[in-house]
Amino acid sequence: MNKKGVTSGLVFFSLVALLSACGSKKERANESKDVQEDVLASEQVMHLTVESELATTDSVLVAENITFAGVNQFIEGLYRLGENNDPIPALAKSEDISDDGLTYTFHLREDALWSNGDPVTAHDFVFSWRRNVDPTSGAAYSYLFEDIKNASEIIAGERPLEELGVKALDDTTLEVTLETPIAYFPSLMSFVSFFPQNEAFVLEAGDQYGTSSETTLSNGPFLLTDWDNGLDENWSYEKNPTYWDTENVDLTKITNQVIKEVATGVNLYEKGDVDNALLSGEYAKQYQEDPSYTVEYFSRTNYLEVNQTDNPYLKNESLRKALALAINREELTSSILNNGSLPITGLVPDHFVQHPETGVEFAEEAGDFYTYNLTEAQRLVEEAKQELGVDTIELELLGDDDETSKRVMEYLQGELQNNLDGVKIKLLNVPFSARLAKAAAGDFDLISSGWSGYVSDPMIMLDVLYSTSSYNNGGYANDKVDQLINDAKEIHANDPLLRWDDMLEAHQIALEDAALIPIYQKGEAMLRNPKIKGIGINSVGARYTYKDAYIVE
Repeated sequence: MNKKGVTSGLVFFSLVALLSACGSKKERANESKDVQEDVLASEQVMHLTVESELATTDSVLVAENITFAGVNQFIEGLYRLGENNDPIPALAKSEDISDDGLTYTFHLREDALWSNGDPVTAHDFVFSWRRNVDPTSGAAYSYLFEDIKNASEIIAGERPLEELGVKALDDTTLEVTLETPIAYFPSLMSFVSFFPQNEAFVLEAGDQYGTSSETTLSNGPFLLTDWDNGLDENWSYEKNPTYWDTENVDLTKITNQVIKEVATGVNLYEKGDVDNALLSGEYAKQYQEDPSYTVEYFSRTNYLEVNQTDNPYLKNESLRKALALAINREELTSSILNNGSLPITGLVPDHFVQHPETGVEFAEEAGDFYTYNLTEAQRLVEEAKQELGVDTIELELLGDDDETSKRVMEYLQGELQNNLDGVKIKLLNVPFSARLAKAAAGDFDLISSGWSGYVSDPMIMLDVLYSTSSYNNGGYANDKVDQLINDAKEIHANDPLLRWDDMLEAHQIALEDAALIPIYQKGEAMLRNPKIKGIGINSVGARYTYKDAYIVE
């Protein structure tokens, strides 16, 4: 067995010692490495705006971003995300990994408690994970468990829950057996679906579990208060006195208020009633020079899915490349979206994952593929029409029916029709669920879609390129890409450098094939009170961690 967790644990506690000094002052190292002291404000209460209500606090059922971020404040798993989305120990104080990478043994903290006083044990993880693979539970992310031994068969109803490859060897020792090595498994443990649940509490609450503050049990830095059944547009997180590291939590309370209109949020921020406000359009332009202005990046690439199975036009590589080169992504992100989003020509987003040795972003190393080039786009579309024997190419662009999707699709329609002679684009906007159904059925030409990374690893994005992936709606197939993805997952799973090279090459081949057409990386422009420090901002998984946040004078 190889000891892995002790070193990371020491790093974690060193960081806590640096970033969470006791008393009324906090030390921070600035960019010049000089040490400065932050004087804490007398009131440590943060007032936030959010875009939508909490849907549930049942970690098995959580399925959208606001609730992910919420649950992450009052329930904690084996790990949480630190700088650069790297996993750092939370309930796991150390781990052992077998030489073949198939068995993880996690050693839990003895001082972790649920808010009702019960200890957090390895049995809580076994119970929660079995609920996630139970085919009757309605779990939102059961597929994330499929690399755990027997999980796929259990999800399919072919094996009993008890055969899932997770065991409580004792109260503080959790053993997990995998079907195949997963290089990013510790990062996956920070994802909300893998959080523990107190079996007795869940069973007693029954169908009401996770529907109110009273039917929610916490083991994290904060307690959920003033929330009832997803109906409340206001709720709070209050400091949890039973949390194992409560002495290093400075915020005493965080209020949350649902604000769906940008103008309303900005007005509340200007009056000093809230500490953040989302921006878009003219508001983003207006506040770009304001000290409160900031941009946060998501690990989401928005792209066009291209039906290469049923559409004879889109089977043509020249046409796919012409479409990719005819889009002015800079104009789209700066003039149409204007919300902090970035133009992107590759599949793997920026600010997402770095080379294991050099620290260079995958997106940077991959380089650009389809920078706006009208001359080449027009040459390729003429070549495509000649190869296809047609003068006109009519395509339907499918997408969601929200306002942002409509604006993006209208822009793409204009770009492709105006820049490519003979290309006609018809728009079809449908509800999100209908778009997913049509995509899965292959009932489309082009889809305005996207993919998000739930852990910081390129493979999460590259999975959509695998020929038999259920998320490869366009039917792209390249044997070499499949081989490289398989090598990264299996042969080189325990060799970070060779695995990186496999993924980089697979990405390059697929993008050169125009397997799909990347458009932009989602960003979010906002105002945030500059007196608030220490917020953990994650581009993957749960968006925010407030454990180390504090307010200065």
